[in-house]
Amino acid sequence: MSYRPFAVTVVAATTVSASFRRLRLAGAGLSELEWAGVDQRVKLILAGADLMEALTTEPGDGWYATWCALPEGVRPPMRTYTIAAHRPDQCEVDIDVAVHGEAGPLSRFALGARPGDRLLLVAPGRGGAAAGGLAWRPGGARHVLCVGDETALPAIRNIVATLDAGQACRVVLEVPHDDDRLPLPSPARVRVDWAVRSPGAPVGTAADRVLFGGPGSPASPGEPDPDLWQEASGNDHDRYAWVAGEVGWVNRLRKRLAAAGYDGRNAAFMGYWRAGHPSRG
Repeated sequence: MSYRPFAVTVVAATTVSASFRRLRLAGAGLSELEWAGVDQRVKLILAGADLMEALTTEPGDGWYATWCALPEGVRPPMRTYTIAAHRPDQCEVDIDVAVHGEAGPLSRFALGARPGDRLLLVAPGRGGAAAGGLAWRPGGARHVLCVGDETALPAIRNIVATLDAGQACRVVLEVPHDDDRLPLPSPARVRVDWAVRSPGAPVGTAADRVLFGGPGSPASPGEPDPDLWQEASGNDHDRYAWVAGEVGWVNRLRKRLAAAGYDGRNAAFMGYWRAGHPSRG
């Protein structure tokens, strides 16, 4: 069995920072959830009771065909997230939702969520944790670069927590508010550059100044921080880049980081969302 929908209930909804609401979700079926951790993608679906029943009883991957077959206006919204915490002994997970007002259905839901609210979590069932949804594959790299906007923060937090004391990591995270500078604990040697986006500025503007230079910017892959990157500069197998966020920005980063030696062999690039285009799922 691979990914399947789990009926879950909101146990608590708390504000983590200006841009994040944490949904604590519980469901008896989560005893069957097998999460691989780090950046593995899961989905949330806002479905009514009847549709929740229909989707959770479909065999195998039939739930997805059923969801796709629903007409526009009836098909419930589905969005992709990263599990922030998994408590299998309590049949619970936490998901941190990047909120942006009332514009999106999951943002709106997270802002108003109350204990008892119900929705679907699509995640790996028993035996399905290795089925997909993982982009973080650093191999034996000892020097890693993680870049993202606020939608990538939960995955980056998971990633740095899995590093060991012999690894070095450079993190560049662009967020909308100074209050979004959340702890990123790690056993590794981690340098975190927070880039706070100016109101109305395109996504990536602030992070690009950190990465590629500009007024007041720190060192970048174009000007490597010798403390983290000099040892790896001559060996592509010893360094790895993970980049996620707005599609257009990620595509631009892919081209620029390729010039610094990051390609399909030692990098992963994920477009999590597209500016001006609502996600279908």
